[in-house]
Formats: sequence, C-alpha cells, structure tokens
Amino acid sequence: MSVALDLSQPMRLARRRYRLRRTLTEAGSVMLGFVLLIWSLMPVYNMLLIALDPEEGEIEFAGNIWPPEPSLEGFRSVLTQEARYLENFWHQFGNSLYIGLLTMVLTVLVGSLASFAVSRMRLSKGSLLTKAALLTYAIPASFLIVPYFRIMHIYGLSNNFWAVIATQVTFAIPFALLVLQLYGNMIPFELDDAARIDGASAVQLYLRIYLPLMTPALAVVAIYALMLAWNDYL
Repeated sequence: MSVALDLSQPMRLARRRYRLRRTLTEAGSVMLGFVLLIWSLMPVYNMLLIALDPEEGEIEFAGNIWPPEPSLEGFRSVLTQEARYLENFWHQFGNSLYIGLLTMVLTVLVGSLASFAVSRMRLSKGSLLTKAALLTYAIPASFLIVPYFRIMHIYGLSNNFWAVIATQVTFAIPFALLVLQLYGNMIPFELDDAARIDGASAVQLYLRIYLPLMTPALAVVAIYALMLAWNDYL
C-alpha cells in the first residue's frame, strides 16, 4: 500500500506540471495570436479612419481613435468619380480587373499544363524545367523593364494590355510551377496507370484526374497570380 502511494504522488505532480505547461503554452499562443491580429488589422483600421474622415485624412495626425463626425462622403465621391484624381475610377478599375483576371486564368492554365507534363508524364529531365524557371527570380524585376519593353515593341504590343498580361504571367509561372509540381507529386501514379489501362489518353488524364485532384493547389496559384497582377504597380 505504501509503495502504491509513493508511486501515485509523483504521477500527480507530473500531471499538474503537464497541465500547467499546457495552460501556459495555450495562453502564450493566444496572446501571440492577439498581438499579430492587432498588428495585421492596424493598417486596415487606419485606412478606415481616413475613409470615414470628412477632413480628407487629417484625423491620421490628430490622434483620435474615431472620427468625431464620421461620414461616407468619401465613398460617394469615389463611386461617382467626383474625387480628385479619380475622374476615371471605373475605367481604371475595369482595366485592373481585366488584367488581373486574365493573368490569373493564363497562369493557372499554363502552370497546370507545365506541371502535368513535368510531374505526370515522367520526363527524364523535367525537374530542370522547374529549376530553370525559379532561377529567373534571382534577377530583379526592375532590370527587366528595358528588355521587356523592347520585346513587346518588336511584337507590336506597345500600349497594349496584352503586354502587361504577358509580363505578369511570366513572373507568376515559376512559383505556380513549383507549387503545382510539389502538390502533384503527392497524387499516386497508380491512378494514372489505372486510367491508361482503361484507355484514357493524356488529355483525359489531365482533364478528368489531374485537374480535379489539383483543385486546392490551383486555387492557391490563382489567388497568387491575381494578387501579383493587382498589386504590381511596376
């Protein structure tokens, strides 16, 4: 009996220490998440203050937590194109949307086809394609302005949306190819072999097996390409 009591006491102490350690870890994680949440939302909150300020952004330097007289006049001025420098807001917004969506669609299309060829067609030196594409990220984008301008001028795409779209797709493809290839390698090759035994062609493998299973990775690539084209002022 005494031996059992002697053994149970250290076990209780170990459990208490484990619970205390677990509680402290969870509390620290919650505090860290709260700090990161505030850090991430501060720029959004600052933009909201400026948008609701009828004095055109002066509240940013006044130290107020909330505008004394919040107003939606700024939003109305933008939507009706009455604000300064926004006389062509809807036209500019449409251009950005057009370039962003086409960049997204072409990046997903080209990236999925290239990753399918590299990871599913079992090319002998397919990995070199991915590595060569990633090497392009070692060159700063600003160094490529003059070469790209010359290329687009030679192809007659100066002052054309397709010049911007082609450039954005070029910058997005290496990352898309890497993500899709890594995700595609997790799909068992037995599915491809079973489909080939049933008479499926390469196109059918791509449309009926590869694309449905790659939906999560394709969504990531689509969002990345859209955000890249939307934010890339250069």
